[in-house]
Amino acid sequence: MSRVEITRLRFTFGLLGAVPVFLAGWLGWVQVAQGGELERSGRAPLRLVRETADNQAYREEAVPAPRGTIVDRRGVVLAVDCESYEVRADIRLPVAAQKDSDRLRRWLADWIDAVALALVDDPELAERADARARHVERLARVLQRAFRVAELPASGPLPAGHPTRADVLVASEVEVLSVVKALRRLATEARWQSITLHFLRSFRREYPERGLTFGVVGHVETAWGKDAEGKRVLVTRGVSGLETSGELDPDEATSRRFLKDGRGRPYFLAPLAEQPQPHVLRATIDIELQRIATRELAAQAEKGAREGKITIPKWGALVLVEIESGEVLAAASWHRDAKNPQAASFTPTQNVFEPGSIVKPLVLAYAHEVGALDWQHVFDCAPGSADYRERIARLGRGKPVRDDHDCAELDAHGILVNSSNIGAAYCGLLLDRAQWQDYMRFYGVGTSLALGIPHRLGGTHKESFAPGVPLRRFQANSAISFSFGYEHEVTAMHVARAYLRLFRGAGAQVRMRRDAEPRDAANGSRFRPEVVEAVRLAMVDVVSADPHATGTFLHATMLKELGIDLHGVVAGKTGTAASNVPVPGRGTISVRNASFVGFSPVEAPRWLAVCVLQKDDSARFYGGSYAAPPAVRLLLQCQQLEQRRLLRQESPNGANGQVREASTSPGDSGWSPSAPGTTAVGR
Repeated sequence: MSRVEITRLRFTFGLLGAVPVFLAGWLGWVQVAQGGELERSGRAPLRLVRETADNQAYREEAVPAPRGTIVDRRGVVLAVDCESYEVRADIRLPVAAQKDSDRLRRWLADWIDAVALALVDDPELAERADARARHVERLARVLQRAFRVAELPASGPLPAGHPTRADVLVASEVEVLSVVKALRRLATEARWQSITLHFLRSFRREYPERGLTFGVVGHVETAWGKDAEGKRVLVTRGVSGLETSGELDPDEATSRRFLKDGRGRPYFLAPLAEQPQPHVLRATIDIELQRIATRELAAQAEKGAREGKITIPKWGALVLVEIESGEVLAAASWHRDAKNPQAASFTPTQNVFEPGSIVKPLVLAYAHEVGALDWQHVFDCAPGSADYRERIARLGRGKPVRDDHDCAELDAHGILVNSSNIGAAYCGLLLDRAQWQDYMRFYGVGTSLALGIPHRLGGTHKESFAPGVPLRRFQANSAISFSFGYEHEVTAMHVARAYLRLFRGAGAQVRMRRDAEPRDAANGSRFRPEVVEAVRLAMVDVVSADPHATGTFLHATMLKELGIDLHGVVAGKTGTAASNVPVPGRGTISVRNASFVGFSPVEAPRWLAVCVLQKDDSARFYGGSYAAPPAVRLLLQCQQLEQRRLLRQESPNGANGQVREASTSPGDSGWSPSAPGTTAVGR
């Protein structure tokens, strides 16, 4: 081998030996001299550590906890969180689109059309063409605003400083699996590689029985927002009803990790370490009875319009309560010309009225209990009689007390059956001021219902128990007015609670949650059994064929329409009141309240119904004719429903609030508890 060849070999092998030396030196420079970082233009240095490699492969998905589920007393779902996605797009304009405004417009239009097509990829969606057109119109407005398309020239490069990147909302409440898959496919297409779709887990609140439960269950709004630190969080706002309960608030959010390939596509999703499960709130409402109550109340309120009468009621309320437990089984609300049911007041708890004669059993029961009234004593209730002059006229009352029909001699039983205002006033005058105050406390007039939902308190007139009012003036005005349901206001739910206390004592409370501890006071005072029995028998005879009974029209109507003799089947008390109430913008107007309280079975009362209808005019409007029929029909159907359930051997507690739990979101092979018949996509 020649010297030249030897020199050439030495040079070649020397170069080969220098390569690892160079690599070792370069790695040493990167790892030591540069501190394990790589500089990146416009971005923070990239640290060359193990965590960086892992972060490039692994991603973490936030999983918010669902809001609690509300079920009725038999386990029927009334409110549930359906898992869905909020889809957002991080859009970076491709270089070609940045160089030509016309190409940018075409690129955006094509992407909008592709996204709109994916959003309607739902086989159950009706009128897909119209839905697609709406999505195209909405997304076009969003992107034109984000990229300020109106400011672009007809052609040529984008002006300096023009936005080339934007984060926009594609759709919310995306919950259909086929739509999720279509959007994921779109995100992997090479043409849209500069666009990243983010699928943010969220929830859509679903109310399967929405039309029946506005006031009871309430409603909420859930959407993505930002916390004090600017982080995106799922925000839920309670509005009304049982939805305002704190125990429905979702738990802390959790997360899970998944892998991504070189193009950012997820290909493995790890299971949740701790699956967030919703709390379950068991309402006392029976949705079947709620449906019946809503139907009967609306039918009665709208009856006048169907029969060609001039006016129909302004509002109505119908409540059904189980006497033994105080649980509210149904609470229906009706409004005339209610344009927005969510904004309308929930009449059973929020509309106050003067109750009228439905308080007479409460007044006479209290007077009998405290020993002021002898139940067998006979009063001369004829107008202008010696009794009237001695007991009422001598007080100098400005407005005389009158009955709807003239009465003669009546005992307490007859006073209730005939609904004599004069007789009730006689009984009310047997009570002193302190006893009337105790009467209001015992029945809860003007006190909170403690239901955990918004409601009005009502109460007495501010001067009724004012210390400066002389006793004679108190007797002439307040005591007499209290006796037949004036000079104090209540809600339908307050009336229901008052009658619960008649049957069960001062500790009785109404309840709208089955999982809440009973709030009845253990040592609450109770009426003597003979007092309750005397009132019960009188209310039984109110609903009879007796021509002087105020329930005789009701008795005849049910006999004609249903073929049922109500006497001995349903007991109750009718009420009518004419009041002047202030209305914003209208001054003081005259209203008439028709009311009815009934219970069944009459021998051992189990269910109690309260119905109120109010007209904002002075037309004749009686409780026995207007408020009583829907309450009685509800009580009768309540008994029929109970019998059918016994024949079917249904559990009285239904499913005990057991609901299926959801663990994943649409698109992740999980089950989403969407309500039947819903196909909400990108709303």
